[in-house]
Order: sequence, then C-alpha cells, then structure tokens
Amino acid sequence: MALSKNARLGLLLAALGLAMLGVAYAMVPLYRLFCQALGIPVPTIQVGQTASLPHDAPITDRAITIRFTANQSRDVPVDLKPTQFVRNVHIGESVLTAYTAYNTSPVSVSGTAVHMLYAQGGAGEQDVTPYVELQQCFCFEEQYYPGHEKVNLPLSFRVSEDLPPEVHTITFSYTLFKSLD
Repeated sequence: MALSKNARLGLLLAALGLAMLGVAYAMVPLYRLFCQALGIPVPTIQVGQTASLPHDAPITDRAITIRFTANQSRDVPVDLKPTQFVRNVHIGESVLTAYTAYNTSPVSVSGTAVHMLYAQGGAGEQDVTPYVELQQCFCFEEQYYPGHEKVNLPLSFRVSEDLPPEVHTITFSYTLFKSLD
C-alpha cells in the first residue's frame, strides 16, 4: 500500500526535524572537533572542574595581558560582549570581570557559551587552560536571555604562577550557541 503525498511529506518533515534536533544537540562536540581539526586549542576543563591552583596562591610581580572576545552563532539574536576588552593582571591575582548579553529579539532565548583559552608568546599560540582557574564562569551552562533585555554574565578567574614564562597574553574567547527550545 503506497503512502499518500501528504503522508510522505509528513514523514520527510519529521525525519528532517529529528535530524535538526540531533545536530543541535551535537553543536558543542562538533565545535570541539572543528577546532581540533584546525589545530585551535580546545579547553579541557569540564563544568564544575577547576585547575589545581591553591586558594592562597601568591600574587606575583609578573603581569600579563588578558584579552576578552565574544561572538555568537548566526541563529542567536543575542549580542554578547565583554565589559572590558583588555586587562593587565598579575599572576595569582583574582580577577573579576563580566560579559554582557543583550537579546535583540522580543522573544526569549536560551543559549550556551563555549570558551577557548589560548596564549600568545614564545612559540606562538598554545592552550593555557591548565593554568587558569575558573572560579565563576557562564561557559558550558545554559543561560536564559529574556527578550529585549540585557543580562550580566560574571567571570572570575586566576592565572597560575606555573604559567610558562614566555606567555605574555591570554585570550578568553567565547562563542554563544542557541539551546534547543
């Protein structure tokens, strides 16, 4: 018994919807694979995990530059920006800063930000995730962005005194992806 045109179209649309759902759930792992394929450092810290930097780590005289960047995938109507683009910090110093997210749409959106930490200096770019203790981060956790509202996203971290001496700049780069509704 052959299916009618409407039934075939319905099955095709259901299959397409399931495929889109699968791709949306796979966004973060696909992003990691993409970065690895291009040789871009991928953070290894998981949600709730921090580097082993002691809380009483000394603040040193060594200062480095921290750069903050952000962008969002095309389907996210949220403008993500750091509150500071560059900051000079001392190794071991607790740093508190923030990103802001403004939902340009009247519709509320949920999203997840993925971060990469990389450094410049010496032998070029390298992953510095093991040297950064994220004390508070909005990364890898779903956030809610109400329509036409601005949300403050705090970021707190410290850089370990074990940071290689040739590293003079660390970049925190965030990309915001839309969550499934």
